[in-house]
Amino acid sequence: MKKVLMVATTAAMIEQFNKSNILILKKMNYEVHIVGNFQKGNPISNSRIEQFKSWLDKNNVMWKHIPVTRNPYDIFSNYRAYKILVNLISKNRYEFVHCHTPIGSVIGRLAAHKTKTPVIYTAHGFHFFKGAPLKNWVLYYPVEKFLSKWTKIIITINHYDYYLAKNKFHAKSILLIPGVGIDIDKITERKADSNILRKKFGFRDDDFVVMSVGELNSGKNHSVIIRAISELNNKKIKYIICGQGSYREKLLSLIHKLGMQNQVELLGFRSDVYDILKAADCFAFPSKREGLGLAALEAMAVGLPLVTSDCGGILEYSKDGVTGFIHRPDDVHGFAQSINKLYRSPKMREKMGKHNQFAVKEYSIESVDKIMWEVYQNI
Repeated sequence: MKKVLMVATTAAMIEQFNKSNILILKKMNYEVHIVGNFQKGNPISNSRIEQFKSWLDKNNVMWKHIPVTRNPYDIFSNYRAYKILVNLISKNRYEFVHCHTPIGSVIGRLAAHKTKTPVIYTAHGFHFFKGAPLKNWVLYYPVEKFLSKWTKIIITINHYDYYLAKNKFHAKSILLIPGVGIDIDKITERKADSNILRKKFGFRDDDFVVMSVGELNSGKNHSVIIRAISELNNKKIKYIICGQGSYREKLLSLIHKLGMQNQVELLGFRSDVYDILKAADCFAFPSKREGLGLAALEAMAVGLPLVTSDCGGILEYSKDGVTGFIHRPDDVHGFAQSINKLYRSPKMREKMGKHNQFAVKEYSIESVDKIMWEVYQNI
């Protein structure tokens, strides 16, 4: 049986964004192997990692932990991961390697080149983009451009990355796809009662609930929404954040400093995000960098208006005054005013929400799966 290898820095990247790709490859009669860090750096709970392992075993997918890290300066761990990959690829003689994430894709492509194995690389958002820190361009751009000549197919998920790769890189083929796909039916068919959920979290009928989903880190920029809601000084506006990460204590400190303990709640990792979305009135997505933004698309499928930053792939779907409102990532006052507008206008929220439910269909899992089937078939 033909074999294929999927590589990512963290197991969570594959669990969150590549289950469908794995199933496509299985249907095409590939034996699928995956590698990534199953122990550290995953922005999902340990129990979910264990569930993912069980899912892989159930679907006869071979998985292996390697010590790759997100830190590009952790040369020792990443070199060890590279050596493991070279041995694994040499032993199994894969038809091709599908790489994800910046560091995972670097060691994956280096190992694939060493073993003369074709490579597909899905860029889930380049770290270098208009407005990105200079160090990102200095560190990541030259590496990506160099490795592109050893990449058969580069898959991008937003137009900025697509045109940059098309004009500057050397891969044999550059493709643009509408993200990793969201299961709209799975989201909209949830039977959760929004009123019951709101009561469960202690919200009153006249509370206005802003929600975010994402890892607690600097890039997701949750602090700007906390500050924006503090500026409004309206106790009826509440903010809930689903996610875990290294910034939890910093956010808690900010919440305490601003006296927002009764308005902001960090819910940690949640497996019932789709249900909780139905309890919200608005979705905030103020990221400093996004390849596209799965969480915001899922919120659109539920029918929530958005308040987003103007960064990266978010602008693929976020349209000011149409899907919601857009601001610079550091524009506390702007976010505050937009949240207040949505709070004061239920009709505006309803109109934007209905538009979002229609517009998000472009990003359905069915659309993406069809493209990925063709990619895998043609390589």
